Parts: sequence; structure tokens; C-alpha cells
Amino acid sequence: MIRLARLTPFAFLLAVGGCASNELRLAGFEPSGTFGERTRVIQPDSGVTATIVAPAKLDHRKKIDLILYTLPNGNSTAQTIGRKLTEGLDWHFDIQHIGAQTRALRTRGLPQAIVVYLEADKKSWPEWRRARGYDNANARIVRIVDAIRQAIGNPANMDVTLTGHSGGGSFMFGFIEGQSEIPEWLNRIAFLDADYNFDSAQHGAKLAGWLQRDRGHTLVVVAYDDRNITLDGKKVVSDSGGTWRASGRMMAYLQPRYPLAADTVGEFLHYRAPQIEILLHPNPANRILHTEMIGEMNAYMHAMLVGRPEYDREPTLLKTERAYSQWIEQ
Repeated sequence: MIRLARLTPFAFLLAVGGCASNELRLAGFEPSGTFGERTRVIQPDSGVTATIVAPAKLDHRKKIDLILYTLPNGNSTAQTIGRKLTEGLDWHFDIQHIGAQTRALRTRGLPQAIVVYLEADKKSWPEWRRARGYDNANARIVRIVDAIRQAIGNPANMDVTLTGHSGGGSFMFGFIEGQSEIPEWLNRIAFLDADYNFDSAQHGAKLAGWLQRDRGHTLVVVAYDDRNITLDGKKVVSDSGGTWRASGRMMAYLQPRYPLAADTVGEFLHYRAPQIEILLHPNPANRILHTEMIGEMNAYMHAMLVGRPEYDREPTLLKTERAYSQWIEQ
């Protein structure tokens, strides 16, 4: 692992590139996979692995999209990236496909998308925060994000998205809780069935203030009715838990400040304001859609694209047909 604290001034200059070329040069990256990507793995804090995957070339004159993807509980980075399912391969490799979905995003208006897979030891961000104490962990999360931005030279034309699935929402809320306000440079926050712990008192004013400060800031929430789902005959969430209820709390907080218009998108209930997209699957069959939405229904791609005029004019990707199959690693 390469620790960011050991980067020399010379390495940093290599990262930001020289004046003679339009290419953004990235130090410490190695070619990876069959799609012309390059990867660097760093350890920005104890018990944290950040795997940074970038396209083969980046033009520093053009917009770069940095997507911070916080992993769900129980999944490794390799499983989250995904690959074609073959005999004997763990089924977790075929459920999210964030690697393939990001490659597809590069063909749909985000050609310079860099994705960073953030994995905690024990594969659990809630446990990582609990073990370190929440105040301490939150401050460290803020530093982790800053370190990642610096690892790619923090170019001026960079939009940053903070997103995550399931327990990855704990990292996202830690980032919000770890500072007095959400920073201006963060362009998009997307909870992918990950907003379990939304609390109006802790998070409401910060999210509202962040939205108010810049019309380009976008909040996306994807969730489903998980109130009555069962596994092995037992209810999965408590009578007060789950993302359906958490999304309701968020909507109740935002509604007086941002009136939400209601319609539908595919199978989803759709609540929207100019900077807000909340998509709730009513789940009439009472199925566990937790990961199916993210992978099979392309919710990660949709959350990265929704709110952009060029995408909103087209048919939604939010449907039960993979929009990224050709980009899956063999």
C-alpha cells in the first residue's frame, strides 16, 4: 500500500502534469483490466483501502468527474467492481457491477469519470466508525476524502460526487457530521439505499444549506419499501428502521424548503425539485430489492446522470434491464 503522507513534492508534480501537455498525469497508477483503465491502491487511514480507477487518459482542460463510492457491508472491492460470473465464482461479483456501470457512464456524458472504491476493514463502515468513536471517525473521514482529492492532484475542473450503497451510507453521514457545513466543492450526494441513519437534527440543515449555496448541487436518493421484507421468515428491519422510513423523514424535512413534485419513473415513485431527486420503489411483491436496484436496475448509473439535461431528455435507465453488459470484465 502507498500512504499519501509519503508522496514527495516531485511525485505531486507528476500527478498534476506539466504545462507542455494537456494530459493530467497520475503518479503511481498501473494499467488494469481489459478496458484500458489504470488503477492505484492507497491506504489513506488505518483500516481503509481506497482503490482509484481512472480511464487511460485524462485531459486537465476538461471536466473530470471524481466519484467516491463507499462500499456496502460484507462486500470486497473486487466484488463491488464486478466481473462476469463463471462457474465457481462467488455470486457477489455479479450483483453491483460498479466497474461496468462506470465504464458505461464514460460513454454517456462522463468521459473522464474516476471512481474510488472505499473499503473499510471488516467490510463495514458502521463498525469502522463505531470502533474509533464517532467524533474521531468523522474527522478522519473528512481527511480521507481530502487525501483522495490530493492523490489525483485536485485539478481545477473536477466535479466530486459522494455516493454509496447500504452500510456505505455510514461513511457518507460521517462526512456530513465531521464538519460544520458540507463543502462547496462537493457537487452531488447520492444515497443508494443507504440513508438509514438520516436524522433531521444532525443532517437536515447541512443538506439544505449545501443545496442553497449552489444551484449545481444535487441530492439523489434511491430506496424501496423495506418495512415488511423477510429473510428466513423474520423481518429484516425494525419497526422504526429501514431506508423507506429514513427517506420519508428526509422528505418531510425538505418539503417545506423545496416543494417536491410527485410523479413516477418506471416502477418508482418520483419526488423531485430542481436540485433533488428521490426515487422510492413501492415494492408491491415485498421482495428484497436492496442490491437489485443498484445493479440490475442501473440505479447507480441513473443517480450519476439524473439532473443533467442531456440525460433527462432521454428515456430513463432505471429499469430491470442491465444497461452496461458490454462493459463487464471477463
